[in-house]
Parts: sequence; C-alpha cells; structure tokens
Amino acid sequence: MMVLFKNANVILENEVKKLSVFVDGGKIQKIAEEINCENAEIIDCDGLYLSPGFIDLHVHGGGGISAMCCDSEKLCQMARAHALHGTTSILPTTLAAPIKQLLEVTEHIKKASEICTDSNILGVHFEGPYLNPENKGAQSEDNILSPIKDDPTPLLECWDKVRMMGVAPEIDGAFELGEKLHKKGIVVSVAHTKADYDTTIEALNHGFSDFTHIYNASSSCFKRGIFRVAGAVEAGLVDDRYTVQVIADLRHLPLGVLKLIYKCKGADKMYLITDGLEFSASDLKDGEVCMQENGLEVVFEDNVMKLSDRSCLAGSAATTDMLVRNMYKKVGVPIYDAVKMASSTPAKVMGIDSQKGYIKENFDADILLFDDDISIKKVMVGGRFI
Repeated sequence: MMVLFKNANVILENEVKKLSVFVDGGKIQKIAEEINCENAEIIDCDGLYLSPGFIDLHVHGGGGISAMCCDSEKLCQMARAHALHGTTSILPTTLAAPIKQLLEVTEHIKKASEICTDSNILGVHFEGPYLNPENKGAQSEDNILSPIKDDPTPLLECWDKVRMMGVAPEIDGAFELGEKLHKKGIVVSVAHTKADYDTTIEALNHGFSDFTHIYNASSSCFKRGIFRVAGAVEAGLVDDRYTVQVIADLRHLPLGVLKLIYKCKGADKMYLITDGLEFSASDLKDGEVCMQENGLEVVFEDNVMKLSDRSCLAGSAATTDMLVRNMYKKVGVPIYDAVKMASSTPAKVMGIDSQKGYIKENFDADILLFDDDISIKKVMVGGRFI
C-alpha cells in the first residue's frame, strides 16, 4: 500500500517540521519537503501533526478485555481498542498470579502476537509476582510470590518475548532474580517496593534498570526513628541509569509531581504508560462498579479506577493519547517531548528503536495523524490504516 502524507507537521525527535512522508511496503520510504508519487494514495494532512505510533509498555487490558483472559482473539480486540487511541505497539501486562496461570496467559498472548493485525503485540510484561506484599496496591496479596520459595525459571524460559518483569528489589532473592533476567535480555523494573534509596541504587548492579509507575506503590522519603531516609523514588529520580514509567493521567500523579519528574529525568528517561485495566479504552459511567480478572472489586470514579472500598487506586482507565495531551497541554512540555515519552523512549527501553518509535526513513510505518488537542484522526500500523 503506497501512501503519501502531504502538508504534515511532522514530529521528529527534537523538533516539528512541515514535511511530506511517503510510505510503501509497510515502511517509511522517504521524508522530504516535496515528494511526488502519482500512484500513491495522497493524504492532505492540512496542518495536522504526523507522529510515530505510541508504544505502551504497561497495560493490563482495554476495551472491556483483560490481558489475563485466556483468549487470543479477545487479546487482539484489547490491542485494537488501544490502537484506536494511537497505541500501535503494546506490551500486555499481567497481574500477580500463580505461575501456572501466568504461563497459560503467556501462551495466549504469544498466539495473539502472531495473529493480531491492528497492533504490534511486543511480548509480555510480568508485573510481579515477586513484589512486596506490604506495598501490594491493587495486586492480590494471595498471588504475590517469593523467588526463593517459588522458582521463577518457568517464567524466564516460557517465551523469548518475555520483555519486562517488575520485582521488588528488597525481597529475598530479588538481586539473584534480577541478574538472571538481565542475562536473558529482560528489562528488570523496580515495582511495588518499600526499598530504601541505598537498596534501589544497589539494584542497578544486579540487572535492574527501570522503575514501575514511579511514586505509585513505591517508597518515597520516609522516617527511620527521628531521621528522614531517602526511598526508592528518590533513587529512581536522581540516577540516570534508571528509566521511569509515568502514569500521567493527573490522578495517579498530580501536576506538580509530573513537572518534577520531567525536570529530573527529561523525555529521554521518562516514558508514559497507561497502566490501563480492562476498563480503559471503553465507555464507563462514573460510579460504575466492576470486577477485575483477579477477583478484586473496583469502581470507576473521578476518571480513575479505585478499589471499591476507596482505600487506594486500582489502575487507570487512561489511553495514551490522553497522557500525551496532559503532558503537552497541562504540564507544558514541547509536543515533540510529549510524543517522545510515548514513542522513542519506550522503544529504546524495549530495544526496538532501530525500527519503531521515530519518523525516519526505513522505519516501520506505524504512524498517527492528530490535531493540536491530540485528537486522533488516522492510525496506520505497518503501513495499513485501521
């Protein structure tokens, strides 16, 4: 399929330029001020932004479907629901669960990745099950395991596209697990942790390199006796060896904290995640009560999911276009940085930045058109409109 995008405000890595973009064979073939191709379908962008497709590395579901469902067709529907909001590449993320169940879920994600045409399913992200139960958040405590007592080897070896695992670095066996994961090329992310600053910095020497939804279910400056001690969050913010995941829905994190993270990390080290449950990318009414796949009852309220007893947040109902809009319109970052945090930075974290995450020649034609309000007008995945 040959397509020529003309008169587009093309979002490049560090600037926006008025350019034309020619796509053929699923790839971006040419980028220039003027391109002529009589046989191509011509899209007059009329000043719309042309962006690389968004990449969501932490998402539990969407369109009413959980990533924990054991149905590959439904997983494709989940991916499509997010694709319509600009997420052209997705990393389905599991909840803490027994290893046997996680292996079954992974088999269906693997099959979905082979048959899904409306989105790139990159692999699987295990959020846990090796977390700190004292900081479980909306994870089921009964399903939080120990890498000492519950052998992680089956999870490490079940698929060559196990891409990421969230681990609390302070639990027994976490450093050894981090080293095993790192050797296999799996991104190790600090997750659901009560670790202090020193432990989180030391984790960098044991394979850890990423930070799961920073500030959420993670320790921040706290007191030991009468003295304050820096926590995991502070380590994630100040050490550039860490990339950090950010839920920029203005519910999980307030405006001032988003500005702080951006000032500390910049667009090259922070990236946007939805942490979306099955209720994201779908129509929910305020106050609607739902049941998560892990059996926890949640309620949609104030544009976010909460545990039904309102004791804590239970995950977001966000889509990536919303997050980019918030960073651009509310936090006030340049639009190319807002897009970078949803495209090239997560592409680098995944090691796929030689083919995705940029508007560059010979890169995959995962392309979005949207207006200044980040309202998605067209979505192209692999050179095909969806």
